[in-house]
Amino acid sequence: MTGQPVDLRRHPRMKVSWLVTVEIGGRRYERHTIDLSPMGVKISLEEPVEVGSRARLVLRPPKDPALEIDAIVWRADGDGPTFFFVGVGPDVGW
Repeated sequence: MTGQPVDLRRHPRMKVSWLVTVEIGGRRYERHTIDLSPMGVKISLEEPVEVGSRARLVLRPPKDPALEIDAIVWRADGDGPTFFFVGVGPDVGW
């Protein structure tokens, strides 16, 4: 064993800081992404969110049109929650 954590993700993550609107639990937040994969996104959001909660995300890539995506809170980490996209396949193209 080398002591390095093993990355078991099916899809690689890209470090990106895009504007994103998060609508969850009747609240709306304007934040930035931390990283992105074809199946989900981690967002810089200090407010606590419940794992399993449904959310609506509007991602704003700098040179492309906004993307509206339904998601669920997959994980709630100290640096922000991770959202799993609902209805988006791995061939999304980013």
